[in-house]
Amino acid sequence: MIFRISAAIIFTVAGGLIGCSLAEKLNEKRRICAEIEHLFQRIKILLNRKSEDVFAICRELKSDSSLKSLKFIRYLPEKFSAGENFRREWHKSLEKDDCTGQEERELLSRLGEILGSSDSASQIEAVSGLQAELKKIDDIHRENLIKKGRLYRAAGLLFGIMAGILIL
Repeated sequence: MIFRISAAIIFTVAGGLIGCSLAEKLNEKRRICAEIEHLFQRIKILLNRKSEDVFAICRELKSDSSLKSLKFIRYLPEKFSAGENFRREWHKSLEKDDCTGQEERELLSRLGEILGSSDSASQIEAVSGLQAELKKIDDIHRENLIKKGRLYRAAGLLFGIMAGILIL
């Protein structure tokens, strides 16, 4: 009997943990959006203040520890090499990042096309447009977290309790 009660408690806890884990994945999407927002802000500052070239921007981004979840930044080129295409290297770097969702990856891809393509003011304006789109994506993720996060936690716990009752 003690074995059954222990198993029921373990299944209940496991169900709750699975539900919390699923809710945490939704929260992770919001954190990624926050880091991308920080990336956009940082790029706008670099373009506005220093009018940096794309490789200097990449070096600055690599040194920013608050962008650790955006793994593609590690693979960005830091200096110009003959025969190297910055946009191609940017897209290759994005392919190596498995943390960002499809919508976020599309925004980051468009960012790579914007960088170094025109004067600083035009680039800043284009990045601001990307920020507006990111805000819409983040709002959707926030709504999903509010609606589905509670559902995942409750459903996980209920399924755990149900499995525990079946064992008893």
